[in-house]
Amino acid sequence: MTDIELSIENFAFLIDSKDEDRVKAIIEKGASFKGFPPLAIAGMHTNGTWVLEKYGKKDNLCQGSTAQLKELAQHLSLDVDDEILEDSGFTPLMLAVMFGPPQSVAIIIDKVGKEGLEAKTEKSYDAKLFANCRNDANIQKHFKNTGRHHCEPCQQCSLM
Repeated sequence: MTDIELSIENFAFLIDSKDEDRVKAIIEKGASFKGFPPLAIAGMHTNGTWVLEKYGKKDNLCQGSTAQLKELAQHLSLDVDDEILEDSGFTPLMLAVMFGPPQSVAIIIDKVGKEGLEAKTEKSYDAKLFANCRNDANIQKHFKNTGRHHCEPCQQCSLM
């Protein structure tokens, strides 16, 4: 990987150009971007579904990050509540639910099963809560919702 700087922007370029060899090398190397693994970034990327399909496995999609979301959110200009920014333990599913396309969410759920759905952040937030906050029917349909859930962290539910 000496011929390409390891940055989120360059990784996104490799995803867009479907550079399988370099993407695979980055994943196998155990690289991270602002403390988040490549599959978490791929899950948030509009064109990252092929990466999830090809390289996503239960073990590497269920791992929560030790990094707080703050630095990644600032770098990518993501609009996130302070309570969430200061949390850690986000899995690729949680990030895909909050910021990725619905197809990424579906692919990850298919690969992680119940174990991945039950993962929680350090502050005990889970993918279902984030799905309720996102207010996207194509994402929410993957979570059995037994009623309207008012989530405190992002307050998006209360704004609708």
